[in-house]
Amino acid sequence: MRALRTGIVALIVTGFATSTFAGDLQQSIAKAVEQQPQERAPSKSSASKPLVWAGSALFVGGMALGLYSFINNQNGGFAEFGEADAVNKKVGAVGLATAFGGGLLIFLGSHHPNSPSVTVGAGRVSVSKRVSW
Repeated sequence: MRALRTGIVALIVTGFATSTFAGDLQQSIAKAVEQQPQERAPSKSSASKPLVWAGSALFVGGMALGLYSFINNQNGGFAEFGEADAVNKKVGAVGLATAFGGGLLIFLGSHHPNSPSVTVGAGRVSVSKRVSW
């Protein structure tokens, strides 16, 4: 307990001490503005990568779960041709629904950025499109 209190006091003292080294506020702001890189519009590839990767993971995981649940009949082997006795139909359906959601994320992550924007709110749906030439 004593070490915890000593650590907390050290963190507080360090926090107060670093603010005294900042100098004049206007100089600090000017220095921060100079160091800040110019803002650019996010490129399509960098903005959509997380959606595509998350969608890919969901698609692969959902398809694997769905196929395994539909094919495995828990009798020591896999289903053969003509045998339609899936044991985990609900889990298989959840896996395919997850794969569908992953495919939707892949689509949203790879669609053109100038496509219409659909906003759903309480009691309203709005569609907007930016047109420029």
